[in-house]
Amino acid sequence: GEAQKIDRIMEKFASRYCESNPSTGLFASADAAYVLAYSIIMLTTDLHSVKVKNKMTKEQYIRMNRGINDSKDLPREYLESIYDEISQSEIKLKPTGATLPSGTGPTEKTRKQRAAYTQEMEQMGEAVKSMMEEVSRKQT
Repeated sequence: GEAQKIDRIMEKFASRYCESNPSTGLFASADAAYVLAYSIIMLTTDLHSVKVKNKMTKEQYIRMNRGINDSKDLPREYLESIYDEISQSEIKLKPTGATLPSGTGPTEKTRKQRAAYTQEMEQMGEAVKSMMEEVSRKQT
């Protein structure tokens, strides 16, 4: 279902990110970029959702990402920069502009909702990629 589509999008994103940015030497594998990208999405939700009462601290975020780089840690400064960037400016998706016409049946509505959700996840992946590249540039 949807979770598998999102997972495939994130896997492709991580693989492509590592292929496109080999000179950074930051990630030991695409798996590390994949896990970090998911952690960025989780951090964004945690810090900016009104439904989350106890917000994740910077130290908790760093602890959550321990050992994700083939059993090694990513540089603390890198994770701190990600935390600071996300805490200061939430990753926001561009409006999809998808509206459902009146009289649309549940099957068509569900299909359009799934398509919009997939598009939003792709946008989220692009936003995470841009943020990771920006933070990487600041580290060098």
